[in-house]
Amino acid sequence: MQGIREMWLDQTGELGVIEREDQRFGSSFHPIKMEGKTKEILIINNLWYTTYTGARHFFRLHSNDYRVSGRMQRVDLMYLSDIR
Repeated sequence: MQGIREMWLDQTGELGVIEREDQRFGSSFHPIKMEGKTKEILIINNLWYTTYTGARHFFRLHSNDYRVSGRMQRVDLMYLSDIR
């Protein structure tokens, strides 16, 4: 996935938030899930937010099936190249 500035994952490493470069807002934040063994990053329901807090609140909604485990931790972007 191109243009990732920052990434945060929960304790299991399955759900999180990414910050991507955006032409209109400067950056946008997306709730993500890491897909299976390939660890491919998938944006959940093609959602985007203008703040990290907005994307993080997505996981607190009772209307979806995604539940994070523990606190979100910032991930070193070198981690992305290590898992591929």
